[in-house]
Amino acid sequence: MGSGIGGSLDIDAVAGVVRRMLLASDMVEGPAEDGGAVEIPVLRVKGQVGFECTEVDAKGIVRAGARLRLSTRPSTAPGAITEELSAGGEQTYDLTPAFDRQRIGQQIAERTVTDLLSRFLGRRRLTTAPPAQIHAAITGDGGALRGEAIRLAGARGLRDEIPTLLALLQDDHEETRDAALGALIALRERRAVKELTQNRSLRNRHEMRKILEAIAILGGQEAADYLSFVAASHDDEEIRSLAAEAKRRLDRRSDAASK
Repeated sequence: MGSGIGGSLDIDAVAGVVRRMLLASDMVEGPAEDGGAVEIPVLRVKGQVGFECTEVDAKGIVRAGARLRLSTRPSTAPGAITEELSAGGEQTYDLTPAFDRQRIGQQIAERTVTDLLSRFLGRRRLTTAPPAQIHAAITGDGGALRGEAIRLAGARGLRDEIPTLLALLQDDHEETRDAALGALIALRERRAVKELTQNRSLRNRHEMRKILEAIAILGGQEAADYLSFVAASHDDEEIRSLAAEAKRRLDRRSDAASK
């Protein structure tokens, strides 16, 4: 049988991790030494952190969870932050007479908070990063910031990233494909229609549902022809219906744009 064993944390140590990371990020500053009359924005951090050990025979696993809420007061201050963050972490271990559950629980909890804040701070830096840094994050090793970098390429109108985004429509990971498609839609890049229609399987119902709507939004003659073809000839009644409705939406948008 297994047993669940909770533990208490050194909250001051966890709070110290959060404080050091935020101050080192250059996104916030420590308290001003002189109290002036000008209201200075304050970043408040509230959170919940805990861990539990589950043990079976001579093996165990420690799981930690962290939830942080960051909010700036006043909320209208330039660069104000309002974020809800959550993450979990775990590690297996061998039970020995000298094993210290409290120590490993503290370590995993602090590591979980560190990873959580690292991802958040990385995303924040990307929002104002130069285009070359965005490109590096997109074409890197597929780390946690890749999806955010892809989204920002679309949001910031970085058209130099279009060839890279088009190639990512064939990525092995669905999340990356979807992020790239979203960015191309934001960029109104109709070359994505050809990539989608030539390289996505007509038999994949899950994929078809997504690309039919994307093609209708991107528009153009190639999109209209493809939707008409699918609506008339696909062997799945649901897909035919979805394609027909997508074609109607495309036509309505085209009519509205021409008036």
